[in-house]
Amino acid sequence: VQTAMPDTFRSARRRSNVRANIFAFECIVVLATFVWAMHRRLATTAPTRFVVLASMGIVYFARLNFMSRYLLQRELTVEELTVVIVVWLPSILCSFVYFSSMDDDLPISQIIILSGFYLLGSFLNTYSEYQRKKWKQYPQSNGRCYTAGLFSLSRNINYFGDVVLFAAWAGTTGCWINAWAPILMALTFWFHHIPDKEMYLAKRYGRYWSEYLEQTPYALIPCIC
Repeated sequence: VQTAMPDTFRSARRRSNVRANIFAFECIVVLATFVWAMHRRLATTAPTRFVVLASMGIVYFARLNFMSRYLLQRELTVEELTVVIVVWLPSILCSFVYFSSMDDDLPISQIIILSGFYLLGSFLNTYSEYQRKKWKQYPQSNGRCYTAGLFSLSRNINYFGDVVLFAAWAGTTGCWINAWAPILMALTFWFHHIPDKEMYLAKRYGRYWSEYLEQTPYALIPCIC
């Protein structure tokens, strides 16, 4: 039985693209600043590393806006427009810039491996959301939670995708200090976002959620935890 739930940010339907437009503008500013700072630090001494890191930034923010504008059906929150895009992401990118290696010692094998993991993480995050959005368009999805596709591997496979892509992005900087970003991200997902989200979903979907827990026991990392 589906439980009636009060309106929350998870159930707030989007009424306009005003917040999405604000988010897009903020992303452009953050991305432009990141690419400019990376260019000043690496363009002369480590041009290959600069190109790869800048490309990862461009792909990330393009994908982020595609998701926020077209895949998410809910309204963007004030937290996403402030803390996430103004504080959290710039903090990570500042670390990537400041601690990136200035040696242009990025061999093609390393580029392929890190880019592969970056693209894998991006795929897990975006395609899982696309699968869920397509499924929600069918009438039989009403009152049920999505449990198929990539979400059959992990209940929060989109979060896992973020951890993977940021781990690859941090690795591309060539400095172990930047490992703090994916590690802290994983811990934040595990101890804050996932419990909060799954508490809401358990109340909303009732027995369907219980069945999903049995079907997919992994909250974040497939086959592990």
